[in-house]
Amino acid sequence: MAESSKKQKGSSSTTTAAVHRRHGTSENQPAPIPPSLSSPRSSTLFSSDDQCQRYYSQFCNRVILDPKYIDLEFFNGETFDCYQVFQNSELIEFMSLKLPYFPKLVKVFYNNFKIQDDVLYSEVHKIPIIVDQSFFYSLTKLPSQGVPFEGTLVDDWKIDYSSHDARKMVCNDHADMTGKLLAGSFTFECRIMHYIICRILLPRSINLAQASKEDLILLWALQTGYQIDWAHLVQYQMHKALRANAPLPYPYLVTLFLQHFNVPLDDEPFAKVKRSFSIGAGTVTSFGYRKDMDGHWVRNQDLSPPIPDERTSSPPPQHDVSSSLLTEVLIKLRDL
Repeated sequence: MAESSKKQKGSSSTTTAAVHRRHGTSENQPAPIPPSLSSPRSSTLFSSDDQCQRYYSQFCNRVILDPKYIDLEFFNGETFDCYQVFQNSELIEFMSLKLPYFPKLVKVFYNNFKIQDDVLYSEVHKIPIIVDQSFFYSLTKLPSQGVPFEGTLVDDWKIDYSSHDARKMVCNDHADMTGKLLAGSFTFECRIMHYIICRILLPRSINLAQASKEDLILLWALQTGYQIDWAHLVQYQMHKALRANAPLPYPYLVTLFLQHFNVPLDDEPFAKVKRSFSIGAGTVTSFGYRKDMDGHWVRNQDLSPPIPDERTSSPPPQHDVSSSLLTEVLIKLRDL
């Protein structure tokens, strides 16, 4: 409701500016600060009018991507090869991160966010947030060794990488090797990997059922053991979120930053961790898989029908009506 109120007040300011233009007022005159910032707490949110104006013009209505996380209890109880791949890549701790987050402060964080000389800078409630590479690793536990991947094939991989071979590696036997790469054509393990990539590691809100070239390269690199600078890649994704109207990723990570730098959070509205954000058994079954009698995950259509139990008792035999009638007549004759 607070966000809606601010939006209405912002539109009122726009109308006022139009009136000033009609009366000859300079168009370069800065728009007034929204009245909602007049409260004592809101007045500490920004350290300059420029930050405030940018927030209300570019960030206050941004969408925050659903912060997914893996269900450790589920994955530790399974024997998925893809889970072992993520473990070998040192990604489990980041993938299982879950914290309450503060929607307004997440938007303020990105509003003031920049990366300069591999150092992250932001500011919330006038408190500077400065994160260098070593500190970023200590908070996220993301590996920083390997290739600084940014969505396109890097030179070190060009000799070994083939799009066709990568497709054959990740797709099932019936997949089309020439058309669009759909998640439904992946093998069971790659389907799980792709979902985790586009929901946690490089989160997005569109084209979840279709794999991009970037997705294919990452799947290939993970399965062939190539090292990726995941710390760099996550920071790259954060920087991409500064584009106009882009959704904002990693709210759990932003919470880590806010907590470490002692940004006041006690009176801030927050979003709880939702069970629906968990990636576990429910996610796997949504792909069209179930466990068979031996505990193996198989496609629904490949499940064998249940075998009747031979120990089940047979239905009671039906009585012959004519025999019963004869017996009844004989009893009556005897009585006579």
